[in-house]
Amino acid sequence: MIIGIPKLSLVLLIGASGAGKSTFARRHFRSSEILSSDYFRGLVSDEETDQTATVDAFETLHFVAEKRLARGLLTVIDATNVRPESRWSLVALARRFHVLAVAIVLNLDEETCHQRNQSRPDRKFGRHVVRNHCADLRRSLKHLRREGFRYVYELPSEAEIESVTIVRTRLRNDRTDERGPFDVIGDVHGCGD
Repeated sequence: MIIGIPKLSLVLLIGASGAGKSTFARRHFRSSEILSSDYFRGLVSDEETDQTATVDAFETLHFVAEKRLARGLLTVIDATNVRPESRWSLVALARRFHVLAVAIVLNLDEETCHQRNQSRPDRKFGRHVVRNHCADLRRSLKHLRREGFRYVYELPSEAEIESVTIVRTRLRNDRTDERGPFDVIGDVHGCGD
């Protein structure tokens, strides 16, 4: 499966714990492009699984995402993102910097995610956590476009996840290869931004 994403976009990986978001991110994006909630928990608390650090971690993650988007850099958010309220501020950030929001949904079944978590020593939490993630994802999946995602890609099986090829596309208004000289006309009809 080929997934086309704009060269400048905010990509949210969405899926339950154990769906393979971090592995997917490492396979398809540069490490500097990936902002992982676990990594930011580790930055602010020295422990990537410290759930008490979540608020601080996401505050820091959003700050870095804002700085990257302001510089015109592709940014990938590696977090569960299964609840609408987790995504709203990120979609608003994409709008603020005039970039498209892309959702890549790793929609694996609950049992697969649970088994994967059981094999990870840092993921010793109850089955109910994955069950809740999967339920939240199912409830919100059909609303992603209305939330503001321009592109939504759902990957419902391990085979589809493994077969993905990411292609970075250039939008028609992307003129970053033009070097000028330019004539600049300021703030026509109040639309300067």
